[in-house]
Amino acid sequence: MFSIVLSRMKKFMLKVTVVLCVWQAVGCSTVPETGRSQFNMISPSAERSMGRDAFTQMKAKTSLSQDKNATAMVQRVGRRIAAVADLPKAQWEFVLFQNNQANAFCLPGGKVGVYTGLLPIAKTEAGLATVLAHEVAHAVAHHGSERISRVLAIQGLGIAVISQMDNLNSNTRNLLYTAYGLGTTLGSELPHSRLQESEADEIGLIYMARAGYDPKEAIAFWQRFADYNQKKGNKVPWFLRTHPLDEQRIENLKRLMPRANLQYRPRSAKEVNSPQSNQNPQKKGVTKTVILFDPKDMSRRSVIWKPGLTLYSARRSVKIDAASGAMIERAGKIFPGKPATALQPNDMVRWK
Repeated sequence: MFSIVLSRMKKFMLKVTVVLCVWQAVGCSTVPETGRSQFNMISPSAERSMGRDAFTQMKAKTSLSQDKNATAMVQRVGRRIAAVADLPKAQWEFVLFQNNQANAFCLPGGKVGVYTGLLPIAKTEAGLATVLAHEVAHAVAHHGSERISRVLAIQGLGIAVISQMDNLNSNTRNLLYTAYGLGTTLGSELPHSRLQESEADEIGLIYMARAGYDPKEAIAFWQRFADYNQKKGNKVPWFLRTHPLDEQRIENLKRLMPRANLQYRPRSAKEVNSPQSNQNPQKKGVTKTVILFDPKDMSRRSVIWKPGLTLYSARRSVKIDAASGAMIERAGKIFPGKPATALQPNDMVRWK
């Protein structure tokens, strides 16, 4: 009897392996800035639709802040961060909700919510930029749809495998379902959630620097947030947390600081105080471009430059297939480029 079950399971697992390989090929994409490969089966348009519908429902059920100055600050900082973010066709929206929780969130497609309870911890625009850049990074990295894709794949696989065990009674099968769900949560989903949070910290640090906010303020904010958590008595075991430990998060940010500092350009007093700058963070002027040479036929492809443009996003925008050995020519010098390398106006990119 056991040999028959084992034989059936081997055949079934072979089919599952084939299906997963197809899923991986179809749903594989690359996260901007970090270059990490991710499994994501949800299209950008479906993602935007889900985020828009969920955010509409939340705004209908949750009170909005009546503090006009605070609301204006959230929207102003949010627009600056969004201006350097790599998320085509994003429907950005930044809303301040009246809620004492020290929290913020981002729904797929660019819908960002901030709770008023977070503002005393943020203190300054730079502190708020830390939070908003982190949330914008979640949207850019498609973390929401990635998590949905993983859950669907993992749950579907578990249910399919256990369902093939014909010799199990209903009680045993239900216990296996429960054990499988707990095991995948602790062994896969929570660690993956922490990975996404760390990735959002990394991308967010780059975005706030490109938007003109001192990246060192991110460390100051998370230290204040760690003090807040300590006063609240947060004692959730680390292996059950979806977020990294505060101490670990701060150390990671310190490690990433040199890269962020390279992309930090402090805003001038004119930029900070200009009403036009507050309304539209992108300056008007002569169009700046980057030139990419298609490795197939060496044809020139022009890309409009904007703050935060990376080699990966530029290549993707002109539909150049994945190519290795990128070389960037800048001001008469040539150096190798990686997917997350930030491009500058008049750069020329070739491949070996």
